[in-house]
Amino acid sequence: MISLIMYVVFGYYYYKSIMAGVLTGYILYDMTHYYIHHNKPTSSYWKELKSYHVLHHYKDPKLGFGVSNKLWDYVFDTVLYADSKKNQ
Repeated sequence: MISLIMYVVFGYYYYKSIMAGVLTGYILYDMTHYYIHHNKPTSSYWKELKSYHVLHHYKDPKLGFGVSNKLWDYVFDTVLYADSKKNQ
């Protein structure tokens, strides 16, 4: 239904471009999520994201949705802290 609305609102060519961007973004997100779960990161950035994501799964699944970065967790106030006092 959303796809049909986007097609009507944006037209054929913009719709195709938007859908290509959405699909590419989702694939990159999914690949990042897979990497976080199944590989052993070597850089500090990926290690931090992996530990953050583990907190999301095992501490509070209602917080910490940022798999590839924490930007939207800050925007939507869903940042997950390792120290439980900060989340209360």
